[in-house]
Amino acid sequence: MSARFVIVAALLLTACSTPAEDPAAAAARAQAAHVQAVIAAGGTVDSILPIAVHLERFRAGLPRADTLASASPSIEALAQRLAAALQSRDTVAMNAMVLSRAEFAYLFYPESAMSKPPYEAPPELLWGQILASSDDGAGKLLARFGGTPVRIRALRCPDAPEQEGANRLHKRCEAELTAPGVTSLKGNVFGTILERNGQFKFVGFANRV
Repeated sequence: MSARFVIVAALLLTACSTPAEDPAAAAARAQAAHVQAVIAAGGTVDSILPIAVHLERFRAGLPRADTLASASPSIEALAQRLAAALQSRDTVAMNAMVLSRAEFAYLFYPESAMSKPPYEAPPELLWGQILASSDDGAGKLLARFGGTPVRIRALRCPDAPEQEGANRLHKRCEAELTAPGVTSLKGNVFGTILERNGQFKFVGFANRV
């Protein structure tokens, strides 16, 4: 691990969390913590390489993505697809609602603030973080609502979307999930929603269930 990377990681970790923490600072802090976890587990990060090289390697073998595949025309439609997939325990349908590795590599990451100074988080690390938190969130939703007739109510995204190039990120959206015989769930029940060219997909299923 290079000295340059140690310095960058240390700087990111100094962004302490507060109730009014800036979203970019929170993302940087979470990413830095993930990087430290990778290092602690024996992983390595070659930060000497420029981000363009990291991205080229990450894209190796991936089909080029120009648009979001299997996207929905609105946030409401996307949420209803999730409800239907939970009811049928359809993990294939759930996977189709979130970014694929190729979509992340070609559409999401290049526009993300995390790919640019001062963060410059390598795509493989950011993708790993998204994937892990999404898998965890999806598992919690399935454990609680899988196989039940789920209804999504009071869907709202109170904050203005954050613009990153051609991408609009709808963060901290809220909804209430209800189902017979299951304690209802209200609040941030799914992760950030990506809007691109009028199409919508979940970045992942990270939630606070």
